Amino acid sequence: MPETITLSEAALSLFRLHIERHGQIDVNDSTRELYRELARAGLMRSGSTFRDGPESIYRLTQEGFDRKAELAGCVKGSEQ
Repeated sequence: MPETITLSEAALSLFRLHIERHGQIDVNDSTRELYRELARAGLMRSGSTFRDGPESIYRLTQEGFDRKAELAGCVKGSEQ
C-alpha cells in the first residue's frame, strides 16, 4: 500500500496541472519550489537541459505515475 504523503495545496494543484498539460509547464521562480516539494515526496524528479540548466525540467517518477489518478482526483472537501 502506498505511503501517505502530505503536500501543500499549491504543490497538489501544480501536480494536477502537470498531468493535465502533459508536463508542458515552465519551471521558473513561481513553480520551482513547488516542484521541489513534489520531488521530496518522491512524485517527481528534476532534470537539466543544456539551454536552461539545472532543475529546468521535472518528470514524474514511477511512484508519481502510479499515483497520478489518485492524486489528480483528490480535491479537499469535494463530494463524490
